[in-house]
Amino acid sequence: MEYRESLDYSVNSPREAVKVIADSMIKARPRVNVEYRPYRRSNIYSDIPVFGPRRIDLKKLYPEARPGNIVYISTVLETCTESEAKIHIIGNAKVFFKGELILDTEDAPNAERRYDREVYLNKGENPITFMVRCDSTEKFEFSFMPSVKFYGDWAKFYLLRVRATSPIDYFRHEDGVGISKLYDFEQPFDGEYVYPKPNRSENRIDFEQIFANSSGNCAYALTYAECDTVLEVKAQCKHKIFLNGKHKIFVNGTAAETLKLNKGDAVLIKVLRGGEWCFEYNDNAKIGIPILKSERAGGDKWLTLGTFSGGIEQSFGPESEIQFKKPYIDCEWKRTFWKLAGADDYVRPYLESRFFGQWFYAFMVGNYGLLKAAEALDCNEYKNYFIDSTKIMAEYFDYMRYESENFGQTTFLERGMSLFELDSIGSMGRNLCEYYKITSSPEALYCIEQLAIAARNNIPRFDDGTYHRTDDMWADDTFMSCPFLARLGRLKNDTYYYDEVIRQLMGYKKRLWMPSERIFSHIFFLDKQAPNNVPWGRGNGWIFVTLSDVLEKMPESINGREELLSIYKEFAEGIIELQDEDGLWHQVLNRSDSYSETSCTGMFILGMCRGVLNGWLPPKYKENIKKAYKGLLTQKIDASGTVYDVCRGSGNSPDAEYYMKLSKVDNDDHGTGVILAAFSEMIKL
Repeated sequence: MEYRESLDYSVNSPREAVKVIADSMIKARPRVNVEYRPYRRSNIYSDIPVFGPRRIDLKKLYPEARPGNIVYISTVLETCTESEAKIHIIGNAKVFFKGELILDTEDAPNAERRYDREVYLNKGENPITFMVRCDSTEKFEFSFMPSVKFYGDWAKFYLLRVRATSPIDYFRHEDGVGISKLYDFEQPFDGEYVYPKPNRSENRIDFEQIFANSSGNCAYALTYAECDTVLEVKAQCKHKIFLNGKHKIFVNGTAAETLKLNKGDAVLIKVLRGGEWCFEYNDNAKIGIPILKSERAGGDKWLTLGTFSGGIEQSFGPESEIQFKKPYIDCEWKRTFWKLAGADDYVRPYLESRFFGQWFYAFMVGNYGLLKAAEALDCNEYKNYFIDSTKIMAEYFDYMRYESENFGQTTFLERGMSLFELDSIGSMGRNLCEYYKITSSPEALYCIEQLAIAARNNIPRFDDGTYHRTDDMWADDTFMSCPFLARLGRLKNDTYYYDEVIRQLMGYKKRLWMPSERIFSHIFFLDKQAPNNVPWGRGNGWIFVTLSDVLEKMPESINGREELLSIYKEFAEGIIELQDEDGLWHQVLNRSDSYSETSCTGMFILGMCRGVLNGWLPPKYKENIKKAYKGLLTQKIDASGTVYDVCRGSGNSPDAEYYMKLSKVDNDDHGTGVILAAFSEMIKL
């Protein structure tokens, strides 16, 4: 970039640079509130597993279907940002995207019936319709999945977040599809959907229908006054009425109760099974659920919760606290949560955010950078952003476990539901430990404990206890584990976690260290029992930052710490020998023909700053730090705080050319968060 466009032209210190970058980061990652929407659960339309496609079993809806029959399936892909994407389908279909035919599988025969088409998703609503052909009398199924262009998971990813919502007006903005009638042969769609069907509007809450398969004998209904109004309730069985959390009425008969309500009053009705397990209410009562965003005709007036065991005098969860962030425990010691008044109608929370409050390791790097910026500048705005974003993760974690058990795919925090890889554990754990240090949040402590259990039990290991993945070991996983483990050691005052840090880092050095160059390979392949001998820049950055982090967190008395310090010092020497004349480091460290890369440069600054500040490295390293800082400000960060040339999330390869060709991303948290942390450490220098 031109010098006048660079950040170096407009700032005079690391302090000023941190402020510009942090302000830009927060502006691009706005806070988003959690919203609650209805959800119709179905055995015809399902979304299991967590990152799998949406599956529609048309045979369950149309058991009479025969080859040649067709069905139209429509959905609306809703996204909070525009992006290139792919649509994956499994089945025999024509695909119409925004009204245009983009695929006819009959024109591209494929034995597996698996197809991809690239599309461009606009921010907002993107309608898509599938004309699905039946090929067999035994089976009639179809699956679809949008994904980020270069990733295969359902598109709930940090580059793109997509929901598949219903095209039916009654279910607008609710997750789901619309399904047409069964046509005998291929013909135009008449625009009518026969599934799912809207609920009939009734002034009756029927617990026998809502909780048909439950063994408990007690359930609740909740509503709020939308304005000053009168609510009349008539039940056939024992019930209690609570107004604004206080017991108001107990009835053992069938008399109607009349409640004069003020705007905002909360009415909780507890009904004991017996006779007709239901109650009726006056249809003209101005009541509803203020947290619920619903397009359903007439609105949804009640939430229900159940079931619980015991008598009318026994107190259960909602009597002590009405809340919508965590499940209650039912009569079978299982998680339960609020439903609507239909047997298959549930309430689910949504967070339509690309960054804020989402469970992904790169966001944790970004948020940690903001926390370090907050400490360096004594800025509550950055600190509160970190707190608020992490708070959502902590407060909804247990609820999302309920969602995973009941629905398959969760509405957010998806990657926190499958804790079998370090990517989904370590950096979240580190940030939650920092959050807990600030807030003493019990929800955060619960999350931390669950992540600690997962790190201990769920990750594959070599015989010496070192972590690995299914087919290989990644340098990245030092960062995805050890900073969290070191904080666990402090939090629990347990040397097991410090010993684990030593074990991991020594195991990674054993397999990835390149002694002649004093840097690390990125990957160790299990089948070959050999490293790839490619020193990817960010892979080395992960290890260097991790070493500096755990050395700060571990007591000096821990056996093995001195050996880690020795590795750190030797590694630092190897790194500075590969620093380019412009102060930056390369995508492949020992390949000067690879591009200069932002995130690894920031990581090396961060690790060296810690070294100088703690006396592990001599003062001469300040010159390397200043040189790298100058290179970033003049070449990689512009005056608006945009951070350029961050290597995108990588896979791995035995070939250096793979890394050389990895594309660059602007304002990616891998770079932005690290640079904030690095420059914040520079302020201390």
